[in-house]
Amino acid sequence: MNYLLAEIKDRKAGLLRVMSDERGLFDMPDLSDSQVYSLAYKLEDGEWYKLDDFSSRGYGNNLIGSTLGNKTFDSTVYNQITKRQYSKINYLCSKQGDYFLFQKMSSTRLVYKKWFHISGEPTLEIGKPIMILNSSVDAVYDIKGDILYFKNIAKVKSMFRGIEELYREATQVEVDAFLIHDFISLEGTFTSNNVKTANRKRIAMAIDILDQFTQDDEKQIFQYICSYCGDVPVNDETFLVSTENHLKKILYGIEQRYYTTPLGNEKRLANSILTLTND
Repeated sequence: MNYLLAEIKDRKAGLLRVMSDERGLFDMPDLSDSQVYSLAYKLEDGEWYKLDDFSSRGYGNNLIGSTLGNKTFDSTVYNQITKRQYSKINYLCSKQGDYFLFQKMSSTRLVYKKWFHISGEPTLEIGKPIMILNSSVDAVYDIKGDILYFKNIAKVKSMFRGIEELYREATQVEVDAFLIHDFISLEGTFTSNNVKTANRKRIAMAIDILDQFTQDDEKQIFQYICSYCGDVPVNDETFLVSTENHLKKILYGIEQRYYTTPLGNEKRLANSILTLTND
């Protein structure tokens, strides 16, 4: 039997039982093509991010953990959802075999329009709202493997509280500290207040990378960036940053996204980074 649960935006209500059915309530996606989550990697078509040992990571969820160890899933512990609560659904979760399948919901999925079944004898239905399900789910949790699969942090952050830290923005204090680094000088009217969300996320990554660098590493990375970003002004060993685009190019360089093709000697920028292993 497959079970459909709903988490209500009212935290006191928690998880509620919606329905059960012998059929799969959601289509099980192919998870064979998955990559360990990295902010620097952008998924290809059909790929999923994954987080191993998920239950130990501390990302709060009212469901995951209840079926680990010697505990088994028991649908009878959940109260039945009421009609008034459907408009408050945060997400749906279907328990199908050894997997939890999650789908983010919104009030726009609850349709109050008149409708009728397509049949030989259609009947007009009025005052009977229906809930629309997407064809694909937003996250899958492998209970036995303790692995969470997902595609978009923005869609799952309300399902797994705290997971957004994996895709965090640098704080204002961190941005200010980064921009007074030895090899950066702000020019013109450009200040830390001009740094937008995308670059704040890149700064958060760059801070972690620079923490691992020696002084020699920083000198090498400066020369590396200069060799690819000739349009970013330089004075001695300092980049003169007057635009968001200047800052973005420097941050790409810290991530070492620039490379030159061995055939053709063409300079390129990697849109996504995947660290290769020897296996």
